[in-house]
Formats: sequence, structure tokens, C-alpha cells
Amino acid sequence: MKFGFFASCLAAALLVSACGSTGSTSTVVIPPTETEKKVAPAAPVVKIDPPAQPPARRVNPRRLYQLDELQVVKIKIGTHTFDAWVMDTDAKRSEGMMFLKNEDFKDSECMIFVFPREQELGFWMRNTLVDLDIAYVNTKKFIVRAVTMKSLDETSVPSRGPSLYAIEFRAGLFKKLGIRSGQKVEIPSSVKSKD
Repeated sequence: MKFGFFASCLAAALLVSACGSTGSTSTVVIPPTETEKKVAPAAPVVKIDPPAQPPARRVNPRRLYQLDELQVVKIKIGTHTFDAWVMDTDAKRSEGMMFLKNEDFKDSECMIFVFPREQELGFWMRNTLVDLDIAYVNTKKFIVRAVTMKSLDETSVPSRGPSLYAIEFRAGLFKKLGIRSGQKVEIPSSVKSKD
């Protein structure tokens, strides 16, 4: 009797051991519930880039009026278009291009000075560190005189004719682009003196 009981236990142990040793397992599949069937699949992970940083501000500690704080308008001479910083007050006109270096502006950038009335003008280059081309322009928006001015030269360069505007560019641009006296300049009507 004892042997029979022992033999049954041994047979059961062998059966369990045999099943475990073969690595066979049973898989129970549970069908999804109605709620699980209605759940939308997870949204794909989207990588969001950080916002683009604005370009570095051009700050010149020696200037009262920073270039990126000035009004900018488009002007055109012949087929050439320029971004022009507007100098429309006496204080802005007095500072002009002072303390700027060549790397502070491009061939496509210039500075337009607008006066309260047409008159004989004269510009000099005090505290101006780079050579500049200047065009004096009358009320009809024609170039009265186009000339190159030397850096730091305090000799007044006259317009040689009544002018309402003066426009300064990087030196050598007039020669490169063929800009000369008598040419028409397209200047927005919004460019007016504020004093």
C-alpha cells in the first residue's frame, strides 16, 4: 500500500518534470473587450525643435542710435534695390554712419538722411571709420551729386545743388554699379523729416 502511494506520487512528479523539461508552455489568448477595441492607437511621438533664436542684435556701444532700432525702407536706383536706415531727425542725421565698421553693413544697405526742406548740403566724416559713397538727391528725387568721401576727413563735401536727401553707401559701390549724377532714385513718400 505504501508502495502504491509512493508510485503514484513518483508518476505525478515525473509527469510534471517531463512537461517542464521540454519547455512546452500553454498560451491562453484573451480576446479584447469592446472598450479596448474602440481605443485609438497611440499617437506617434513628434520631436519638436526649440524655437529659432532671433539674429544677434548689432550693438555698437559708441552709438546713440543702433542700426536695428532705426526705421528701414526700400529705395531703388536703376535696377538696384537697397535697405535704407532712415535718419529723419537732427540728432539721427548728426550721428549718421559714425563709429560703424565695414562689417556692420552690406552692399545692399545704406543710410538715407532726409531734411525739413531742400537746401545746399554738406557732409563730413568726423568719427566715420570707413570710406563712403554719398548721393545728394533733390526734391524731384534725382541725384544732384555722387561722390566718395574718405574716412575721418573733416572737410565738408558740398552737394553743389539744392538737395532734400543724402544717401550714404559703402565706398566703391557707385563705381561698381554705375550710379552717377542725374539718375532717378525711388524713395517712399513716407520718408519725411520729423523736425
